[in-house]
Amino acid sequence: MRIHDLAAHPTRFVTIAELAEYWAVSCQQIYKRVDSGALEAIQLGSRLYRVRTTAALEYERRVRVAPDHTSEQNVDKHPRAIGVQRVLKSNIRLT
Repeated sequence: MRIHDLAAHPTRFVTIAELAEYWAVSCQQIYKRVDSGALEAIQLGSRLYRVRTTAALEYERRVRVAPDHTSEQNVDKHPRAIGVQRVLKSNIRLT
């Protein structure tokens, strides 16, 4: 079942694939969060996990980055901090 709004999702649990699609990241990124303990999940098999909908909402709340105040329309429902981020130092030049 595709997730349109996690807060209004009718089921108590979501799959890793559903959550990855909703957050626009790879399944591997979700597995990394589960393995690190940042995202609570139950394991039903060797690679069969389910995430409680309330746990996913709590994770979103914890990792949400403050919106950019330069743009009023910079509000999205996906947490920005979940994916891979690239950090540039001022003294490093990328070519």
